[in-house]
Amino acid sequence: MLRCMRKKLKNYKTQKINEEKAAELVEKYGNMSENALFEKLMEEVAGAKSRGNFSATELAENVDKMRPYLTHEQVEKLNHLLRLIGS
Repeated sequence: MLRCMRKKLKNYKTQKINEEKAAELVEKYGNMSENALFEKLMEEVAGAKSRGNFSATELAENVDKMRPYLTHEQVEKLNHLLRLIGS
């Protein structure tokens, strides 16, 4: 029973952290146009690749977390971006 309670608490904390991070990202990028977001993403990827810390796996995992919140059109655009990035 204690193990179950610990697991629930850990999941709650993780969910709370994810919600806070999502809110920070919305605050930071929420007013940017689609083109500006595309440019920012490409800059971030180029920087990560040049530093040698780009992870296609991590990017794919993060994208998969976003998919349920996107429209079909947004998913298609995101898939196109992923092909451009090469992940």
